[in-house]
Amino acid sequence: MAKINVQQLQHQQVALNMKALRHGLTRWGNYWAHQERGKGFANRSQCDKLGEPLAFGGAVVEIRPPREVRQFDVMIERLAPQCIRAIRAHYVCKGQWALMGFDSKKSYVYWLRRAEIEIVE
Repeated sequence: MAKINVQQLQHQQVALNMKALRHGLTRWGNYWAHQERGKGFANRSQCDKLGEPLAFGGAVVEIRPPREVRQFDVMIERLAPQCIRAIRAHYVCKGQWALMGFDSKKSYVYWLRRAEIEIVE
């Protein structure tokens, strides 16, 4: 009977960690989605804006994300490229997996779950 309780406790801890991870990733994704939208000029591409400081002599604005976002950035950078794409597709692009280069939803979900498990461990 003690083994079952220990296993249940371990399962609950993993579930709590996964729940906390998904909450943190949602906040991380919302932050970067907001940053990528820009300052209300959504009809301009980010690549176009990159040439602005050189072409027009404007000031370069450095984005300093909050500490929590930087911590998630570090954890995500350690993942495989497919895992990073899946995390971005789910949390930044709000589940638009086809735009991130996945062949199928099954593939996207596989890489997303693998990424979440790797971060929790």
